[in-house]
Amino acid sequence: MVVVLLLSVSTDNIIRPTREIRTSSNFFSVCCMSPSHMVVSTYDGPRPARMLSVDGVEANFDRFLTFTMKTYKVDESMCTYVRSNNTLVLTDRFTHTVYIYDTAKGTSRAVTNENIQEPRGACVGSVDTVLVCSTRKNSTVHLIADADILGTYPVDISTRTAYVCLRMAIGWQCPTALEATRNFSCIISPAMD
Repeated sequence: MVVVLLLSVSTDNIIRPTREIRTSSNFFSVCCMSPSHMVVSTYDGPRPARMLSVDGVEANFDRFLTFTMKTYKVDESMCTYVRSNNTLVLTDRFTHTVYIYDTAKGTSRAVTNENIQEPRGACVGSVDTVLVCSTRKNSTVHLIADADILGTYPVDISTRTAYVCLRMAIGWQCPTALEATRNFSCIISPAMD
């Protein structure tokens, strides 16, 4: 069981827990989908990503998307969600692939590139873009949500996988160290007060 802790930030920048959600699935990363829902990457289960409401209701993307039939282990896949265009982004670390799913149209694209090697952390960037941590290349790959690569930026990410993915949108993904993510992930959103 994983615990997701919802936090609020006061006007004087004090972070307080507002709600604790106990889940039945194993989650590795959490990102904001809407004011009432989050997208979570899962492991040891048949679906690599699920939706989680702030009330603790877990749901699948099955009526929108068809995922590859693969069960990931912890730290093999992460996801993020681009709210402005309903795009789910999923990394597959060992196939060196970033999957981009349009949840409104039900379409998907697999992005491979010599600069995408062992993609791990992913987060939303500015203006419908996504930043993906390419571990083996020690870089961040900047993608447009329709799968075009804008650029690659060298960064020493040997000790962390997602710290280079800075907060550039309302949703803030903050996966903790591997040991802690087995039991705890957090998301901060001003809309969840």
